[in-house]
Amino acid sequence: MSTSREDFFNMKGVDRTMQLFHYKPNKPLAYTGMAIYAAFTLFLVARVYRSKSPKFLYILAFTALMETIGYGIRIACADFTDLGRFVGMTLFLLLAPNALALVNYKAVGEIIRLSNVETDKFYLRPKFVTWFFFGSDIFSFVLQGAGGGMQSTISLNSVGIAITLVGLGVQLFFFASFACITIYVHRSSKYNYYVEGRPNAKTSLIWCLYVTIVLLYIRSIYRVAEYATGYGGPIARLEWAFYVFDGLIIAISFLVYCIFFIGDYLPKGGDQTQVPSSQSSLSQSEKAVVQTNEVC
Repeated sequence: MSTSREDFFNMKGVDRTMQLFHYKPNKPLAYTGMAIYAAFTLFLVARVYRSKSPKFLYILAFTALMETIGYGIRIACADFTDLGRFVGMTLFLLLAPNALALVNYKAVGEIIRLSNVETDKFYLRPKFVTWFFFGSDIFSFVLQGAGGGMQSTISLNSVGIAITLVGLGVQLFFFASFACITIYVHRSSKYNYYVEGRPNAKTSLIWCLYVTIVLLYIRSIYRVAEYATGYGGPIARLEWAFYVFDGLIIAISFLVYCIFFIGDYLPKGGDQTQVPSSQSSLSQSEKAVVQTNEVC
């Protein structure tokens, strides 16, 4: 006997794994995901603390923690799934990775600030790059979060899916705009700064951002396609698609952040050491010669 849509949302204490997932979640994969993100959480907390890197990089560890919780809920859903667990898991795994974009926004803002370039272009001011795109992400988060919550109510389920889809679309648009600014800052020789022991700090940092921007964009496109085709659509029914285009993509992003650690390419703690762009490309030996000549 078929279950009506209203009965489905009103059922209490009934296992709805197959109705919500359309498959039985793979426990070993979920355990693997939880372990990987737990390891990223511990590593990033220790790395940021020990290196005295800018505090905004703790966002990376916080995001990894949210992913860990999301996969923990997914493990629980493999045994029993109700609407509350499913929505909770969806919010943790859908919203948390968006915070990685905030790290990229702040990093580009820091490049602009340290370069100390005067400009009349408002979109190239460090506060604008950081806070405008941060605001756009918050707006996107609110839409996605509100949409996810509304999906648990029968009368608002369809509206909730539409709002979540709009939130994802807004995120794609502003993230593409941010990528254009990042490319401009990279190509312009005016934007440069100096970090002790890192003669090519800007270039290394920018390439870390490029890789993660592409990865996060691929993941966002997957999420848009998933919601556009609906929970019962062909994409939502494929567990491997979730692990490849969400789990693996975000894990690779974290790996890039760990290997090409952003804190290595920015001044440490309260140190605001920088030099004019004309000198920022000097090697350590050249700087020593200049200092010797000044003494003489």
